[in-house]
Amino acid sequence: MEKIALNRRHVLAGLAAVALWVMASGPAGAQQKLKIRLVMPTTVTTFLLPYVVPKDQGWYQKLGLEVEEIFVNGDSTALRSVLSGGADLSIVGPPTVFQAVIEGAKIKYIGSTQPIVDYHIIGAKSVGNSLKDLAGKTFASAGPSDLTTEVPRLVLKKNGVATEGIKFLQVGGHPARLQALEAGKVQATMINTLTSLKGQQGGKINVLKRVAEDFPSLGYVMLVATDKDLADPKKRAAFEIFVKGLIYGSRFIMDNPDEASAILNKRVPDMGLDLIRPVIRELNSMKVWGHNGGVDAAVVKFTSDVSVEWGMIKQGVKAEAIIDDSLVKKALAELGRR
Repeated sequence: MEKIALNRRHVLAGLAAVALWVMASGPAGAQQKLKIRLVMPTTVTTFLLPYVVPKDQGWYQKLGLEVEEIFVNGDSTALRSVLSGGADLSIVGPPTVFQAVIEGAKIKYIGSTQPIVDYHIIGAKSVGNSLKDLAGKTFASAGPSDLTTEVPRLVLKKNGVATEGIKFLQVGGHPARLQALEAGKVQATMINTLTSLKGQQGGKINVLKRVAEDFPSLGYVMLVATDKDLADPKKRAAFEIFVKGLIYGSRFIMDNPDEASAILNKRVPDMGLDLIRPVIRELNSMKVWGHNGGVDAAVVKFTSDVSVEWGMIKQGVKAEAIIDDSLVKKALAELGRR
């Protein structure tokens, strides 16, 4: 009896081991849970919507990807988080990426939620109606050396406005910069279409310039990762899902603007649907989204050339030095181009 009982225990233990192996190697186990840390240089706003759509719809979760959100102020801070290993991915402006590469950072531009700018430069009504009225004034930006500081310098210089006497004050994201202007703490800032429209409705601002009028091919944001993380098989698998999600999100916005507006409204309820809906439709008409992945060598070249011309960076950055389009190509092989 003792021998039979021993054999029975062995059999039961063996069956348990087989069951665990089947569970681990079956469909649930095959889709191993992946996680990435995404650091964003501002609070949620329109350029992040192609990410917010798959995240908030549970699209990433269904594919086994957990995305941890980290919010900081400014592109430079966000990129430093990636370079230091505090985050895996970030969505930041080209000047910050270019400068980091020039200084030796091993990073790649692997996609974009919104490759093209939709910025407005706005001023307080008390200042005036012209960019020239901004000479010597205080300008709110998100952080030093990022798009919200460097692009206004470009536009002002192109329009003959001396920037030496303009003080750039680090404030934060789009809503914070608008609030600082409306409160009289600064006299001007640069914000996206959504926040600009909100300010116009408040009646305290003037739109002085739409950046796309002067720089229609100026790059807006880049999704970046380190070379080291791209070479890590587990992180690369997570990046593949993430990039595919951005393409899905961009196309969803284009096909379902009202539903996409409602998703954004849940993240920024103070904006209101009546404000968000026309903005999303306007951005759709401008074709700003990364619906084919958002990796564009022509945008890199133009943005690099302009950045050198106006002294934002000391030397140009070639597209082939910073682009890794392998993740986008893999996603498009499955999703097709549009």
